[in-house]
Amino acid sequence: MKKLLMILLLTVPGWCVLHSLVLTGQTQSLTVQAGDNVEFVGDSNQVTVVGDCDGITVTGSNNQLRLDGQVASLEVVGSGNQVSWVERPGRRAPSFESLGTNNQILAVKP
Repeated sequence: MKKLLMILLLTVPGWCVLHSLVLTGQTQSLTVQAGDNVEFVGDSNQVTVVGDCDGITVTGSNNQLRLDGQVASLEVVGSGNQVSWVERPGRRAPSFESLGTNNQILAVKP
């Protein structure tokens, strides 16, 4: 799958608006604006997520993600994924769950 498939789902349940971003692909390099929830599926991608979001899920192997915003929770499924989150005053590390091997989360300077 050479092209990156981006799907933006907008759901309006009553008083709340939920924005979810789903990205799939392989060997892509891109920067995206965060939604409430972001899901990545693929291998060997380099992605920067800008902005705050409730949760991020990564499924695949050898992906590199850079999080430049407050992320409440992060789930990584697969192997060899590396997630770096940008440390800024008042920003907390995301809660992190890894299902797989050799997945890392690192704090980095801006």
